[in-house]
Amino acid sequence: MKILIVLSVLLTLSSAKVLSRCELARVVKNSILSEFPKYSVADWVCMAHYESRYNTLAKYYERGNNGEIQSGDYGIFQISSKWWCSDTMFPEGPNGCNMNCNLFLQDSANIEADISCAAIIVNQQGMEAWKGWTENCKGKWINYYTYFCFW
Repeated sequence: MKILIVLSVLLTLSSAKVLSRCELARVVKNSILSEFPKYSVADWVCMAHYESRYNTLAKYYERGNNGEIQSGDYGIFQISSKWWCSDTMFPEGPNGCNMNCNLFLQDSANIEADISCAAIIVNQQGMEAWKGWTENCKGKWINYYTYFCFW
């Protein structure tokens, strides 16, 4: 039984797509996200580092003080079901991106849905919408996130 559990965990981990920082930098540079003059490619790469460690299948739950799940965060940019997408736990949320949260869980480098929704979020709230960016990247020297990345 223990072997089956270990194998299933290993299979789950091996199917996850974790981008390198330079892979993500290239994708962001060639996307609508590079058109926001207030933010650099390094801002996006830094944010993704702290939000998901570049894991396209990252899924985390935010819990309240009572331990009850308040919302889910999905994908490489950890997009919240509380405001931006719809999932089975919170189907009646605002769904600001008009997308199902599962679109952000890809086992490939295809993060087009994440990028489309992130553009909506940053257009409305700026990158302050992401705690990982605010606490770790905002106002800090972050250019090294794109060093040695050849476009």
